[in-house]
Amino acid sequence: MSNLVQTVIGALSPDMIGKLSSVFGESSGSVSKGLSAATPALLAAALQQSSTTSGANGLLSLIGQAAGGGNPLDRLPALLGDDTARAGLLSQGKTLSDSLLGANSGSVTNTLASFAGIKAGAATQLLSLAAPLVLGAIAKSLGGTPTASGVQSLLSDQRASILGALPPGLGSLFGLGGAAQTARTAATTAAATGGGGFMKILPWLIAAAVVLALIFGLRNCGSKRVEAPPPAASVTPAPVTSETLTLPGGATISVAPGSIGYGVAKFLDSNEAAPKTFVFDNLNFDTASNTLTPESKPTVDTLAAILKAYPNVRTRVVGYTDNQGDPAANKTLSDGRAATVKTELVARGIAGQRIETAGMGEADPIADNATEDGRAKNRRTELVIVRK
Repeated sequence: MSNLVQTVIGALSPDMIGKLSSVFGESSGSVSKGLSAATPALLAAALQQSSTTSGANGLLSLIGQAAGGGNPLDRLPALLGDDTARAGLLSQGKTLSDSLLGANSGSVTNTLASFAGIKAGAATQLLSLAAPLVLGAIAKSLGGTPTASGVQSLLSDQRASILGALPPGLGSLFGLGGAAQTARTAATTAAATGGGGFMKILPWLIAAAVVLALIFGLRNCGSKRVEAPPPAASVTPAPVTSETLTLPGGATISVAPGSIGYGVAKFLDSNEAAPKTFVFDNLNFDTASNTLTPESKPTVDTLAAILKAYPNVRTRVVGYTDNQGDPAANKTLSDGRAATVKTELVARGIAGQRIETAGMGEADPIADNATEDGRAKNRRTELVIVRK
């Protein structure tokens, strides 16, 4: 099953992006960044709509409108190469986009404009472009004669990749949360369902343990001699071991399993589809500053080595803070921290156009801000592999 996000983004060549940047009056990098956000946003809207049978039937109608004259993905070069055809595509796309986003249209447009650093008008045009392509990608994946249940099944299967590609903050507009929220929901569901059998027998296990304790306690009451337990054996913590990985081109890195370097290298060497989000470990900043601490540099060194070995990879660095202090200041701080990581990577030879940045301030917490431990987890920097 193809990744819907990548199907749409991959359909637009650098040449096409360049032409669109002239039409929209924005840089190619901004158009590309905007497209990488508009696509999953529209898919998230479709995912939300497909949660009911009537909504899935509505999507079928929109798919029919988008692909009625032939799938737009198959005709993209011709549609974008002719002024009249392009205008028709964008006009139709505006209607489709509004139908998908509904009441969220204005919020998504503004969030997209802020994220990509483009004008609201250009964000509207990007959504208008992406809408028929998104519906075309769904049509391609369904094949034959699509059904409401087929739409629901397809989008449900793609949920993780859609939410993983969403810029921070957009998931909440559709009541879907983000990648971190999805993980927490899955864990909660597993505990409530997979653990149900255990919870049923738990009272019996506790009762049995009490009975056994009483039996052994009564047996030992008549004993004249009580032996002290043997001293606890001293346990030496196992040292953290590193693993040497060989990258494409022959370079090697030494990384600890569980670290971001290990995770990114293994992911890029796998067949798993992008996008995927990683939380930086061993990456810290001076208090209330966007200056990296010296001990953070090896993490950046390792990531740079990996990105050099995979020159086609595109990434996004996203900064977050906890909810302490002024929200506007937190947003500025998170912007600066994400930009610092990009600057450090560029200084190590990674092309700047391969790295997007975003600062989300206190948005999308992954832990409870009421505790110090939770706030520490929320003060994080994430790396999103946008494209492999």
